[in-house]
Amino acid sequence: MTIKTSLGIAVLATIPMFAQAQEFLGGVTLGYGSSNISGVTQDITTRTFDGRVEVAFGNGLSFGARYDRIDASVDGVALDLTGDMIGLDLGYAFGNGFAVGLYNEKAKIGIDGVPGSISARSYGLEASYETQGLDFGAFYGRKSSDLLTGVDMNDYGITMRYAMNDQLELGGNFMRTRLSSGGSSVDFDMIGVAGSYAFSDQWTAFAGINRASVDLASLDITTIGLGVSYDLSSMANFPGIASLELARTDLDLGGSSGSIDTVRIGFTIPFGANANKVPLNSVADSIMNPSHAVLSSTVLSAF
Repeated sequence: MTIKTSLGIAVLATIPMFAQAQEFLGGVTLGYGSSNISGVTQDITTRTFDGRVEVAFGNGLSFGARYDRIDASVDGVALDLTGDMIGLDLGYAFGNGFAVGLYNEKAKIGIDGVPGSISARSYGLEASYETQGLDFGAFYGRKSSDLLTGVDMNDYGITMRYAMNDQLELGGNFMRTRLSSGGSSVDFDMIGVAGSYAFSDQWTAFAGINRASVDLASLDITTIGLGVSYDLSSMANFPGIASLELARTDLDLGGSSGSIDTVRIGFTIPFGANANKVPLNSVADSIMNPSHAVLSSTVLSAF
């Protein structure tokens, strides 16, 4: 069963629940990016789709789903790279600020015209505590992949978001993916901070920075993004948000370095009241609403 088919089944399964929902939040972002790699004459063009929905019910239950897709092409090269990630989660809020849940994510990378793909599935437990605009979260999960048979893979993470007021929101996370086999292990770590500030009902600025590292390979990947969004609803009488972001990714591998400079534009359709005006294809959103794995979060922030 393909990821797109699984996504369609998940959406259809949730339709009866939407009628009973007391809260419905989320959005979709269509994105376009152009990236320049240092020392390389060809540019990378990316087309992205990011969607997320959260449905809460009066009995404490909640259901969430997300889907992210990246289509990347290199100038002068016939092969296109595609990446898909689908995530589902089911949660329960106790009413005193504490909540627990289960999650399941699947990510896939493929090359158009080339048979086969690389995929990985993550599943695990998560918990959170919310009070006075401050939300702490943690998760633990396991991962499986056909590419790395016989290797144990575990995901750990903590997240934080703080809505200081109606204008300013901050967020951060620390995540680790550990691969272990035969008594040896390799850690993939990521840490990031981000924030957004609404200057008015129309204009919002957002920024984020994260750093991913692999201890065994002496690899560091640092991505920083800065952007603005403009709410078009007052002009077009339609819930739409246009955005522009400048991002830079620096790579350092054993003393050798390189960089990727990216310009991203996006169009976001938000769902629900008080929806976030940070586009889903931004570095800031990848930090404040991360996946449950270091590799997928690194790719989403860089592209």
